Amino acid sequence: MKHRTLVRPVELQGVGIHTGKPCRVQILPRELPGLVLRTGQATVVLGVEAVDSTERRTQVAGVLTVEHLLAALWVAGVTAGELVVEGGEVPAGDGSALPFWNAVRRAGTRDLEAERPVVAVREPVWVKDGDRLCAALPSAGLRVTYVVPLRDRPAQAVDVQVDEDSFERELAPARTWGYAEEASALRARGLALGASESNTLVLEAGGYRNRPRFADEPARHKVVDLLGDLALLGAELRAHVVAVGAGHGMHVALARALAGLSG
Repeated sequence: MKHRTLVRPVELQGVGIHTGKPCRVQILPRELPGLVLRTGQATVVLGVEAVDSTERRTQVAGVLTVEHLLAALWVAGVTAGELVVEGGEVPAGDGSALPFWNAVRRAGTRDLEAERPVVAVREPVWVKDGDRLCAALPSAGLRVTYVVPLRDRPAQAVDVQVDEDSFERELAPARTWGYAEEASALRARGLALGASESNTLVLEAGGYRNRPRFADEPARHKVVDLLGDLALLGAELRAHVVAVGAGHGMHVALARALAGLSG
């Protein structure tokens, strides 16, 4: 497989789900391998070493909520590009990866000359925290099994072989989610200031305040978050990733554990 970039630039703008402020991202073609993030005068190569926060989102070099965009780029095979972010956060869109996926598909992709590295898991690699687990097992392709415990209803589980078709149909439309009773506390901490029913699936009283797109939408969105965090590897991943009660911190920890396996 080759490194891949966009044929044409794309731009998305809107509100930041955590900052609540207007923001914009441009995705520009790049002839050299690697994804770089540009904010003002600063340019940073995207990778696990650039992550500076994983609380409720993944923050890279001071830019919040990069995971949905990175998931779409990674599944599309785009590992070369320049991301220009204004406003300190990637716009939320409808809370899913679908706006980014559609933008990438409209722009088109093309291969570069350079070979894309591969992380092929040959023996189990895992990180664990109490009863929370994120593990990578040997597999010929990329498969994800994700179990999400939920406080007011039975746990949800998703098992999916990840490719472009499954991502578009089964994962990309799944939105970020949260519990109604947590909203005030999150906003008091400066989080979820831009969250609304237009970009967040709200869980309450054992059900949903707004209509879900899938019966197990929270679990499907967790897979999207995982893919976006693993995209920081900058490589193709051949593994069966199993996550139980994990989140961004554990996703990134697993990516760090896998980073030395590329070749």
